[in-house]
Amino acid sequence: MTSATNFHLSIDLGLPSHDVLTQDARSEVLLQQLDEGFDLITLEDGFALPTGDGLDGILFANWLGARTSHAGILAGAPVNFLEPFHVSTAIATLDYVTEGRAGLLAQPLDDSRAAAARRATGEVNGYPDDSREALEQDFNEAIDVIRRLWDSWEDDAVIRDRESQRFIDGAKLRYVDFRGTNFNVLGPSITPRPPQGQPVIAAIIEPENRASLASSIDLAFVRASGEQLPSLVKDIKSRHPELRLFADVEFGAGWSGKETILVRAADVDAAITSARRLASAGLDGIRFLPREPERDLAPLVEHVLPVIRKAGLLQPRPGSALRERLSLPAAANRYVGTAA
Repeated sequence: MTSATNFHLSIDLGLPSHDVLTQDARSEVLLQQLDEGFDLITLEDGFALPTGDGLDGILFANWLGARTSHAGILAGAPVNFLEPFHVSTAIATLDYVTEGRAGLLAQPLDDSRAAAARRATGEVNGYPDDSREALEQDFNEAIDVIRRLWDSWEDDAVIRDRESQRFIDGAKLRYVDFRGTNFNVLGPSITPRPPQGQPVIAAIIEPENRASLASSIDLAFVRASGEQLPSLVKDIKSRHPELRLFADVEFGAGWSGKETILVRAADVDAAITSARRLASAGLDGIRFLPREPERDLAPLVEHVLPVIRKAGLLQPRPGSALRERLSLPAAANRYVGTAA
């Protein structure tokens, strides 16, 4: 295979990456290389980790979004913990900051992190039970209401009519009136409909959660062993052919024993082989997970990315909006044409 259609590159930047990108003038050069080299940058939120709270994905995303102009920015948020209303407005705002390059990396809390979150906050109304079934139901309801809030403003709701002294046309706003298991949301949003209409929603898919998460998202980062990956991709594609699938690929020396595929910084050929194999398996892209950003980011952008592009694995990125680049359909507003 010499080329891949709609094959994309992504990278996750966590708290150590934030430290690397804010050090000195060289950090600005590295940030520009990351922006130009990747189609997507994800920022996983560090809430309720075993070591304590970490990076706030949405805050970092706004910092990064204002300093980039090409890469999509997917901000992580633990949607089982945060208010869906606030997540919706935050991602809508990020979409304005990035001029249509934003998305949500929806992070479900597993049993252990849900328990840690409950200890941190105490008992609060609307928090789901710690069981997997309850957390999965709450996740899907949160994604549903987040999407409804994005649609609660029509695209032309802001009119700025000096004569009538009206900023918005109230007839073009909609009550969401969502009633879920753990929370209710009336709406409308306090933020106009995002530039993309519906910013991209992504999640990490593993063998044990393939059925519960795949139906509510646009893009999945698939995390499985090398043996499990082909069958998992085939199964997800058969159920959700419209879903964009990226494989998580570790980058750096050493094994952690958990993630799937290892690409050593010094072994560019391994990166090319891995990318070709994943593209042939029907994946839409790969997401690099740097082990040690201070050590691994520079070799990745300076040595590996140029070779991957030279190998013809990637095509030019059309359009400026993230949905358009990922060949996702234009997002229609579910409330347009309905009664106010």
